[in-house]
Amino acid sequence: MSLMNKRHNPDGEQSFTAQRRLLLGPNTSFYIQEAYNTLRTNIRFAIPGEGCKRLCLTSGLASEGKSTTILNTAISFAENGSKVLLIDGDMRRPSQARLLIEKASPGLSNVLAGLCEADVAIRRNIKPNLDVLFSGEIPPNPLELLGSPRMKELIDTMSERYDVILVDTPPISVVSDACEIANVTDGVLFLVRQNETERDAVRKGIKQMELSNCRLLGFVINGVVEEGSKGYKYKYGRKYKYYRRYTYASAGKKKHSSKADNELKGEK
Repeated sequence: MSLMNKRHNPDGEQSFTAQRRLLLGPNTSFYIQEAYNTLRTNIRFAIPGEGCKRLCLTSGLASEGKSTTILNTAISFAENGSKVLLIDGDMRRPSQARLLIEKASPGLSNVLAGLCEADVAIRRNIKPNLDVLFSGEIPPNPLELLGSPRMKELIDTMSERYDVILVDTPPISVVSDACEIANVTDGVLFLVRQNETERDAVRKGIKQMELSNCRLLGFVINGVVEEGSKGYKYKYGRKYKYYRRYTYASAGKKKHSSKADNELKGEK
């Protein structure tokens, strides 16, 4: 599945202003609208015989357009008449509250820590048919919160109230949060940015999902140039530039190693 988005600077309020211009709306081009319509249809039929109503979106590295893509996917479902809950499961570098110009707290972290009920934290009708559970206060232990029984209970409870639940997650090649979320949903979509995402980051992410028994539903290709446009040029060579930038200060010096890492070192 291919989506067409311009490249954005990952840092600062200026970048969020630019990202807001990419959100689906009356002035969105026909090609982009149709790309999201196709993505929406593919998600509905991703699991034959079972249906797919609870899924998360991850990426290899940070700043590849993941948060904008899942928000637009949520808007597409909502505009089609589905009752949608979007959850910002990225409690390390949350984006959804800033994209929608809302307060992030109380949110997911507060609910999972038992500090408030989900009904208090969920913001109703951010857009017609679209409710959002923002990230909440940034916790010191996001992985533990996401892997707690409260997370599964939250998803199960919300599944009775909503037609579609979409979860924004951190990059899977950077931290393991996405795997915890994927295992309480129907599966995970992997976003790849054309001409930028490194093959090693994708390979590592897939390996991480295999080790965690996650259900990979497919890939979404982002940053595709509209046919007939004069082109947006992209650069190679980012590699793991955003690894240090992703985690908050208390975790910034930790090294992420796993069996997958060691196996990948031997791959060409």
